[in-house]
Amino acid sequence: MNVRDYEYVIKIAENQSITKAAAALYITQSALTKYLQRIEDEIGLPLFLRSGHKFLLTDAGREYVETGRVILKLDQDLMHKLNQDANLRQKEVRFGFGMGREHFLYTKVFPRFLKEHPGITLKNHADSSRHLKMYLENGLLDLALVTNLDPAPGFKYIPVKSCYLSLLVPTDSSLINKAENIEGYPFPVVSLSDCAEETFVSTDPTTHSGSFSDKLLNQYLPEAYISMEVSDIRSLFNAVRVGFGIAITLSYDFVGKDLCYLSIKEAQPIEENIQLVYRSDLAMSKSMKDLIDIILEAVKE
Repeated sequence: MNVRDYEYVIKIAENQSITKAAAALYITQSALTKYLQRIEDEIGLPLFLRSGHKFLLTDAGREYVETGRVILKLDQDLMHKLNQDANLRQKEVRFGFGMGREHFLYTKVFPRFLKEHPGITLKNHADSSRHLKMYLENGLLDLALVTNLDPAPGFKYIPVKSCYLSLLVPTDSSLINKAENIEGYPFPVVSLSDCAEETFVSTDPTTHSGSFSDKLLNQYLPEAYISMEVSDIRSLFNAVRVGFGIAITLSYDFVGKDLCYLSIKEAQPIEENIQLVYRSDLAMSKSMKDLIDIILEAVKE
């Protein structure tokens, strides 16, 4: 059992309500309900008695909460000491981000950060959101820019922007002239029927964006020619950039001036979130806070 599994149960006990606890934790009621059910299934005992809208602790629940508070306090005290020691030994920010975001970070964020913090070393790591969360859990990263992660206890989440299922094209693509502005779509809209003569590139169908692309092309353009299949978003960007084709992908990456997004008329609205994530027990340094502020400001530009 993860030491942070106790946090959600304690919050329910303090509020005697799933609804109030979910609001305090900034997650949905359904997500918290599923989480509680999983914990109770693992233990094999109910932690709460449901009395109307109230959640009252059982004997097992009281033991769980009392022990959990002790464990959380010990964990927080240990992490606080370790973080203080780390701050004395090192002047660095260990930052993780998804592959494909280099252009945005290296042109909009890192130059300003290093100018304001010349004595700080940025230790960067590009990887999938799932792996970045694992590195945060294990104390190998201080901060990560991730996409579409389910909330978990022990972490703080800062919304950065929303992303949508879109068509990625070069800025000189003829499809841009065919696109029209339609209310409710985040970008100018084209129909997949306008893409019948286009060549496509895609990520592997086992990836998040690749699965959406595979389903749409099979449904609306089954004869579409896919010239290249790549393993990650960074490679997809490069393939579109040099002219191997256009791509259906989530718009969660920050593109340069040579690429742009178009909305797809046939696609169901799919809105997902980009977030900055860090451990809630982390003793945040001023440089880490400043990096967060710079990222949030750069997104608005």
